[in-house]
Amino acid sequence: MKKTKIILLVTSGVALITAFTFALLLVFNRPTETTTNQEETPVDLPEEPEPKEPKIYTISFTGDISLADNWHIAPKYDERGGITGILGDTMLETMKNSDFLVVNSEFTVSNRGTPLQGKMYTFRAKPERLAIYHEMGVDLADLANNHVYDYGEDAFLDMLDAFNEYQIPHIGAGKNLEEAKKPYFVTIGDFKFAFVAATRAEKNVMTPEATETSPGTFWCYDPTEMINLIAELKDQVDFVIPVIHFGRENSHDLEKAQVDSARAYIDAGAAMVVGHHAHNLQGVEIYNGKPIIYNLGNFLFNNLDTDTALFQVKMDQDGNMEYYILPALQTNYQTILLDDGAKKQQIIDDINSWSINAHLDETGKILYN
Repeated sequence: MKKTKIILLVTSGVALITAFTFALLLVFNRPTETTTNQEETPVDLPEEPEPKEPKIYTISFTGDISLADNWHIAPKYDERGGITGILGDTMLETMKNSDFLVVNSEFTVSNRGTPLQGKMYTFRAKPERLAIYHEMGVDLADLANNHVYDYGEDAFLDMLDAFNEYQIPHIGAGKNLEEAKKPYFVTIGDFKFAFVAATRAEKNVMTPEATETSPGTFWCYDPTEMINLIAELKDQVDFVIPVIHFGRENSHDLEKAQVDSARAYIDAGAAMVVGHHAHNLQGVEIYNGKPIIYNLGNFLFNNLDTDTALFQVKMDQDGNMEYYILPALQTNYQTILLDDGAKKQQIIDDINSWSINAHLDETGKILYN
């Protein structure tokens, strides 16, 4: 009997403990009551980042530039207190904002030498003038033209040394042929470029051709060597761009040799061809889908009022390109970029009238006809 009572007590105790535990669970697990007028606490979600605009890379090219002390522009630079005296603000900003800027440097650089006998115009700058290129944002200078040898071999060699001293890469001229035809390699975005330069500018040839043992410029009077160079480079890089000094001076008309050689360079693998020398703008062509800019003329050169332009390549992250001719004017010893207006449209209309199977729209973008 006593044993039975103990069992009953234990059983009753277990039941009470179980019931008490169950009650506690009900209390602590009961949903929290809310009132209808209580505001919910907002949850701060992380802000989604705004999508970034795709990067567009800009490669710009000028025509002829002369900073010679015995010519027109450099003295105005001094007289007017610097770079904004010879380049308009918008033009300077556009040049400096380019991811890569190529200029045609049409003068020698030295404190030595004498003018070539029998040459009508000879241009020479003191080495310090190359600092102006840094102010412009120049990344590469084309030296394959008919004025880099104006003061003879000593001045020419001084010029090469000066460009190296001022850390301005250059193409188209050298102490020998190997240097003169040497490409300049650069990566823009994810793509590798090779820039090369050559000249076929002079009717009365006075600027020497570089040889295996002598200094001078890289010639393309016979385009074969340039064709072979482009064909060799196209397998090493994504884009080969030859810059050629050619065309009839003071003319908007194209020479047959210009058209034939430029097309041959495209056939060899060039991504485009950029030309200067004529002192005038000339037309453009789209050949096998690639642009040929036959002549950018004078860019910052003398005392004349001259229609000119900046050529720009716009490349997206996938390597797709668009091409623009930005009309400009050299006037009163200064080169300015033209805003919308009659003068800008006149230059566009003129280029369109000289062009082959291509035209510029109102923005200067090059399009198929």
